[in-house]
Amino acid sequence: MPRAKYCPDCGQETDTSPPTFGEFIHHFFGNYIAVKGSLVQTLWRLISRPGALTRDYLDGRKRAYMLPLRLYLTVSVVCFLIFGILVNLGAARVETATKSEDFKDVAVINFGDSSYVKFEKNEATCKNVPDWLCERAKKKFATPEARKALVTSLPDRMLRYWAYAMFALVPLFAALLKFVYVRRKMTYGSHVVFALHLHTFWLLVVLLATAHDWFSLFATFAIPIYTLLAMRRVYRGGWIKTIAKAAFVACVYVVLAGLAVAVVALVALFV
Repeated sequence: MPRAKYCPDCGQETDTSPPTFGEFIHHFFGNYIAVKGSLVQTLWRLISRPGALTRDYLDGRKRAYMLPLRLYLTVSVVCFLIFGILVNLGAARVETATKSEDFKDVAVINFGDSSYVKFEKNEATCKNVPDWLCERAKKKFATPEARKALVTSLPDRMLRYWAYAMFALVPLFAALLKFVYVRRKMTYGSHVVFALHLHTFWLLVVLLATAHDWFSLFATFAIPIYTLLAMRRVYRGGWIKTIAKAAFVACVYVVLAGLAVAVVALVALFV
């Protein structure tokens, strides 16, 4: 009697020998084509019909598409990789065009209209800045070389931390949706799915906006219009209520995102 190919208890293959080169190629391309096809199909559904991908997921039509978290992480990794390349190219140009002597006389780190740390020659003064932050700035950026390194490396560091901050904002955005649609009796996880899909689209539009100024103009209109259309398809409300709820969510989310930017900037500066 021939041995079964798979274990009846755990489902693992019974053949423990290493795969041949042909088997390796077959598995690699089979998985790659499956993932690539699923990704393309999922992205097209996401982009072409606002909210339809979320609606499909909530209605149980999941098998043809990538899972929301996997989709977000995949797009996020690719987008932030490209953002990082662009930022590093800009930083290289700044580093080439500047010298440490350019930061010798006066340099200022602003924390707002009336809060700053000023470096003038060999002295540093702080205004409306906590003592611990002032001391940290004095130690970390005491020399012109350190201040030049700050200017050239800060965008890359902020981008790196912003990737984590944006991921943390997703559940907060979902909580806002849960609040404004509390009467729908939808689970918090359903709102998280929509938030993941929405943030994925936003990342793609922002990536497109880096290509040309015209695309930046397109992104200015595409993001709010897409979001509004997606909310209406997913939550199936009237236009007036949808617009009012979208405006409320947008206002609160902008405040949260602004706080996140401030935290990211502080971490990038002083960690």
